[in-house]
Amino acid sequence: METGKCGVCQSEAKHRCTGCKTKFYCSAAHQRDDWPSHKLTCRSWRVNTSPELGNHLIAARDLNPGDLVIAETPLVWGPARQTERVCVGCGEPGVRVRCPGCSWYACKVSCDGLVDENRHGVECRVLASLRLLPSYDILMVLRMILVHKRSHSRWQTLVSLQSHEDDRGPGTEAFEETEAVIQQLEPVIDVLGIDKATVRKICGLIDVNALETNPPEGSVAIYQHACLMEHSCLANTRHNFSVDNKGRPRIIVIAATSIKKGEHISTTYTHVLWSTRARREHLLATKYFACHCKRCKDPTELKSHLGTLKCTCGSGLVLPRDPLDLETEWFCDSCPGTLTSVEVMQLTERLGEEVETAMASAKESVLSDLLSRLQVLLHPGHQHCIAVAHSLIQLQSSDNPQKRELCLRILETTSILDPYGTRLGLYTAVALRELASCPGEDRRLNLERAIQLLEHEPAGSPGEKFKKLIETEL
Repeated sequence: METGKCGVCQSEAKHRCTGCKTKFYCSAAHQRDDWPSHKLTCRSWRVNTSPELGNHLIAARDLNPGDLVIAETPLVWGPARQTERVCVGCGEPGVRVRCPGCSWYACKVSCDGLVDENRHGVECRVLASLRLLPSYDILMVLRMILVHKRSHSRWQTLVSLQSHEDDRGPGTEAFEETEAVIQQLEPVIDVLGIDKATVRKICGLIDVNALETNPPEGSVAIYQHACLMEHSCLANTRHNFSVDNKGRPRIIVIAATSIKKGEHISTTYTHVLWSTRARREHLLATKYFACHCKRCKDPTELKSHLGTLKCTCGSGLVLPRDPLDLETEWFCDSCPGTLTSVEVMQLTERLGEEVETAMASAKESVLSDLLSRLQVLLHPGHQHCIAVAHSLIQLQSSDNPQKRELCLRILETTSILDPYGTRLGLYTAVALRELASCPGEDRRLNLERAIQLLEHEPAGSPGEKFKKLIETEL
């Protein structure tokens, strides 16, 4: 075990700071004593500001894979809008009773969170006095209203985050959703004396900054520093959550790869297996920015061809001339043929509807036939082909020669688009398990790789359950 000099008394020390991993202490007491000064230099990141990105995080020192980047509790958290019923005290699903105070849903009458003043206690009295019916569309907003009324410092930290109110005005879907929330909260607004402009800002803060948590599943949370991580379609961090002793979802952000001092610290705010157009449209609609990462700039999406079409000339691939322009012309790399962006969008949307219909049937013959037809028009690595192939391999017998081919194609795609296994762990693990059953494959090696990908899955999640299944098969 590596040792060093205690940062307080200079004696031999073996306990290392888990944050920066550079300072040693001989005891927990000396570490506590040194924290007021050490915390100023312990952080592995610092906040930077630019006109394009606003506030964002950059590495304050070189980080290695597995290094802790951020660990913090939320400024505010609560049930996500349109979620299934969860306990208003602790956020856990499987509610069976109602809160004795306000009659909203709870896991049990004795849930500690129901009477905790920092969780449901205060809002319970508001809900009860106004007799508001359970609606998860408003609870997170109500909690932020209460922060506004009860904690000036926390509110000031929240409003320092982006809310993009200028992009959420009349005529937008966000405006309509916000007005519906305001209508439901009219009694609260009147009683607590909150102006509607504040509620609109709160809705913007939630939509732009809130992260989905698990555990507890079905909730969202806003974090002071984790919310400053910028988006990249090839993120260099992974994160997970754990519930602390006060019932709050604590986020832990870990470096997924080496990050050099001065490099931007990033996460992903969209689906990795969407093509560039779909990802960029989603980010523009929900986060109000356009991604310019190296994947988005590349017409082939790093040679994954997740959005590439086949040309009717028989030998060419149809690619966007400028992937960062939603209206760009698409061209064949082997002949003079071109398509408009509208024609490409209409084709992919029509095929997408066919994919959804076929996936609902979950029949091998239907999926196999659809994949054959898709591959006439689309590159085999296109997102529609990959989606159908992923379902198909789970239905094919191990002696079907196409199964191995499809498994390898899926794994090639995920290795390009999720090289550190931070977003597609379960998806890739399914393909590895199916590949393990194919003749000529190293069964144990593939299953062990699948287990390794699932080591960060939350307790009780589908990923953890799948990991346990594979472990029994080994």
